[in-house]
Amino acid sequence: MAKKDQKSQEKKVLTEWQKRNLEFLRKKETEGSEKMTNKTIVHSEKATSHESKIPVKKKVKKKKRKKINKTSNIPIAQQNLAGLVIFIAAILIVFSLFFISPWSKQKVLTVSGTKNALSEDVKDASGILDTDYITHVFFNQGEIASTVEKTNVWVKKATVTYSFPNQFNIAVKEYPIVAYRQTSNGYVSILESGKTGGTVSTGNLPDKFITLKMDDEKKIEELVKELNKLDSKIKSNIQIINLTPTKATSDLLTIELYDGNSIRVPLSQLTTKLPYYEKIKSKLSDGSIVDMEVGIYTTTPEVESSKTDEDKKEDKETSEEGQETTTSTEQNSEREANADNSDVQEVENPTVNQESTLQTSPAQG
Repeated sequence: MAKKDQKSQEKKVLTEWQKRNLEFLRKKETEGSEKMTNKTIVHSEKATSHESKIPVKKKVKKKKRKKINKTSNIPIAQQNLAGLVIFIAAILIVFSLFFISPWSKQKVLTVSGTKNALSEDVKDASGILDTDYITHVFFNQGEIASTVEKTNVWVKKATVTYSFPNQFNIAVKEYPIVAYRQTSNGYVSILESGKTGGTVSTGNLPDKFITLKMDDEKKIEELVKELNKLDSKIKSNIQIINLTPTKATSDLLTIELYDGNSIRVPLSQLTTKLPYYEKIKSKLSDGSIVDMEVGIYTTTPEVESSKTDEDKKEDKETSEEGQETTTSTEQNSEREANADNSDVQEVENPTVNQESTLQTSPAQG
């Protein structure tokens, strides 16, 4: 009995130890198995992540290397050239589309600076059509301005300017009006160029102006050129210019002045002789006639009307003779006109048949 109790006690003792041992072993086994499983999981995850990362990096590196190789193989000059070609191609495409569109022919044309000329006439003179491209007008601005100057009689100077996007302006400078020619239809303006401007109504005439009573267009152009050379003070005193030719002088002009006097002077000698009038006019009586056909002398309408036909014939002969000595007479007249104590050259050196005229003239006392 004692042995059985001892064995049972040993079994009991062993059993409790075993239990504890078994529990300890079991804990170790469970902890070890969990660590192993965690390690295997972590290792597998690391392995998979490492395996997945490695090819990605390799791909990226390959791509980068490929890009670097591509850019390095193309020179910068070729890249710039390619960009320039693309830019030019884009511009050509834009221009092509523009020329196809209706906007390529839509222009706004204006005229400025006109006073007597009509804006529509200037536009017509330019030759610009509605069907013309904007580029055509832009690249031919100088030629268009020249065409306006040649075509329109009023235009002295024309300038074409462009404003974005499609506006063109023709700025003009007109010829001034020098005189008015009296015709059966009224007064016609004569421009500085010698050309005829147009008919002007009486109400639009200025207060003071030069009236031309002559029809020869060539002589009118020549007269206008000579008038342009005269001082403005002399021109402002001219009222009427008549063409009164004689056998001796085919271009003789009779000029009526606003101060009441009149002058006879050849057209060819207008600029050389007419300025002398300013030096002698203060010593002339009202209504005097200053004859500059041959030399310079004065008379009056009364003396002119009292002459007989024989006297007039003698005057004509004297004038014809005087043509031969015109040069010396003009030189004497210039010296005498500048002297303070003489009126005209013929006073001291009267020619035949002129002496009686000068003595009876009121201007000579």
